Amino acid sequence: MSGPSSTQKAAVPIPLSFEEIDDLIYDARAGDLEALTTDLASQAAQHSCAESLIVASAIDTEDESEGGTGSCVLHFPAANGNIDILNCLLQKLSTIEDTALRTAFVNHRNYSGNTPLHWAALNTHLACVKALVEAGADIAVKNDAGHDAVFLAERAAWDAAAENEGEGEAEQTQEIEMTIGEEEDQSQNQQPSENAGEMSAGRQVVEWLLGSEKGAAGLESSANAAEGAA
Repeated sequence: MSGPSSTQKAAVPIPLSFEEIDDLIYDARAGDLEALTTDLASQAAQHSCAESLIVASAIDTEDESEGGTGSCVLHFPAANGNIDILNCLLQKLSTIEDTALRTAFVNHRNYSGNTPLHWAALNTHLACVKALVEAGADIAVKNDAGHDAVFLAERAAWDAAAENEGEGEAEQTQEIEMTIGEEEDQSQNQQPSENAGEMSAGRQVVEWLLGSEKGAAGLESSANAAEGAA
């Protein structure tokens, strides 16, 4: 199945208004930590609850036809690589005693089935990937296209490699054109790239996810479940 009806919905403990949710999501997306902490405190006071429950209720539930994404407040710092905002939100979530509620929120799937971890992996933000996995993000969760976080990070690595290869060919052509009829120091054109041999950001995410204890456990559990269903 695909579409909004198949997405994993985190329970919403506090019925926030669309305006309140928009404020929190805007703060997180813009990377405004001061505004985010102020709005969380203000909404917690208004609803007479802990700030952690406000965070766990910040989900864009506006209909997709109206521009809603179904994303929770964690999606945006994860996508943008804003580890300060993400850590702030995860720290507040960590105080929720209901483990099921906390885990469901961290693994919340938007209207495309993407979790915050999917977005962090796709955009190759390793620090955010680590923070989410440590907070309980399941790397085996697949989006509506059937892709998990490892696949998205690997695809990003492939795209980066292809782009770099294309740039390298363009630079080589440009260098050759520049040296025609000119006295150029050929050694300058033969210097290896400073990034030669370095692991791409996408590959770093893939390697960490596959090598981490929690990541390996998640993949093993998913594989066992698939075998049992076969």
